[in-house]
Amino acid sequence: MKLIASTFAFMMIAFTGRAQTDITPMVIDALRKGDAVAISTMMMPQVELTLPAREGTFTSGEAKTLLAQFFKEHSPKDFSVKHQGTSKLDDQYRIGDLLTAKGTYRVTFFMKKGGWGMQIKQMKIEAPDED
Repeated sequence: MKLIASTFAFMMIAFTGRAQTDITPMVIDALRKGDAVAISTMMMPQVELTLPAREGTFTSGEAKTLLAQFFKEHSPKDFSVKHQGTSKLDDQYRIGDLLTAKGTYRVTFFMKKGGWGMQIKQMKIEAPDED
């Protein structure tokens, strides 16, 4: 009985730690590498995605394919966070610059607590303003 209780306690601690994990460093690393697969594993099952040529609500699998195509055409060189905070809906957000071979893009991503901790619910990659 003690074994069952201690196993249950360990699982609750592990789950609680996972639920509070800030995935920002992992998202930043994936953006720097152009790793669409890693980004998709941190997404909710349905995600709002905005890219220069396409936007809409997609499954994480569809978003992975679209991001991979974007990264193939715009090879990432670096990513840096410029702003971060919490929205009125209690979502975490990060805004930064993605330096690519074809220019700098503004990236905004919103994270929400999901079934397994923080997950990306929305990501926007916007082309620089043309004056």
